[in-house]
Amino acid sequence: MSDVLVLGGGIVALLSALELTARGASVTIVEGDQPPASWAGGGILSPLYAWRQSSLLNQLTFDGVDRYRRLVGMLESDGYAPPGGLLNLNGMWVQGDEKERERALRWASEWGLNCEAQSSDGLSGRMMAKGLEGVFFPGLGNVRNPGLLKALRACLQARGVKNHKARISDIRRQGRNVIFLAEDGRQWRADKTVVGMGAGTGALLEKLGVQLPLFPAKGEMLLYQLSPGDVSSVLLTEAGYLIPRNDGAVLVGSTLRKGDASFYPTVSGRYRLERLAQTLMPELEKARPAYHWAGVRPGSDRDYPFIGAVPGADGVYVATGHYRNGLVAAPATAELLAQVLCGVAPSIDPSGYSLPSSSRSSSSFLRR
Repeated sequence: MSDVLVLGGGIVALLSALELTARGASVTIVEGDQPPASWAGGGILSPLYAWRQSSLLNQLTFDGVDRYRRLVGMLESDGYAPPGGLLNLNGMWVQGDEKERERALRWASEWGLNCEAQSSDGLSGRMMAKGLEGVFFPGLGNVRNPGLLKALRACLQARGVKNHKARISDIRRQGRNVIFLAEDGRQWRADKTVVGMGAGTGALLEKLGVQLPLFPAKGEMLLYQLSPGDVSSVLLTEAGYLIPRNDGAVLVGSTLRKGDASFYPTVSGRYRLERLAQTLMPELEKARPAYHWAGVRPGSDRDYPFIGAVPGADGVYVATGHYRNGLVAAPATAELLAQVLCGVAPSIDPSGYSLPSSSRSSSSFLRR
């Protein structure tokens, strides 16, 4: 039996496993067969309009670029990822009126990020209509999430982490331990368990007698294959965004449909994203998307995640509700969770992310 069982196969779960192994814990991962939440996003290393978000979220995300530099550097140097393939740090431009620009500049100064007012006329590449006002963050960018997850899995395997494919569907008590049961009859338990199953976390927590304000949130994306440099940096507007990869691929996203847990792309979603792409970059009117896909995020009624012990369930911890900020917040989330599990003084005050005791429902698992 491993020291820690990690339920989930997305970025939060995999980085939690990585942080735990770095602290000497043996880890087993059990992940389902659905794509992770990061498939619904493009890997932008910043919350969308971060100055509109709470300080609790910004604590987890403001240094996301530095954290990913270190992580990707390790994965590349150890041979798990090709050099230069995962990170694109050519900046992020955000459209905004004068009030929005002022808020962005104040926020950047407060959190120590470089930011400057800049119109779209000053951007390189062939990316968009001119004459739009906004701000530019030269130090931001994006990470290629599918390649990142693949590299992390290879790294964890080399560290001795066992990975099982199974859909966890139920739980059972055995003394002080919680046993997690899969649909195929297999079962797992450990002294400590991390539940990081993305949009599926809420249903499992309900079996533990805990109810959180979580909901599925479907997002669709398009990918155009262009030439490197055609889109020079991440472009963010109220309507959506363009995300350039180093090989010339450009992602367009994303739709948002709260309460929808389906993984299939839709005709309406494709049409909306094509219109967005053509508005931001008129030359795309002549192009056809190479790919169109969908993913499901773990939505929450608050803009920062739930991280910490599950009330009334000894040894069970959760990291969920990151909504549209799972990838950028994942390194800090994983570090904080590992520190709590291993009894290390946390680098961030964990109290703001803890699950409220009131989340235990009257039909609690503990009353079974």
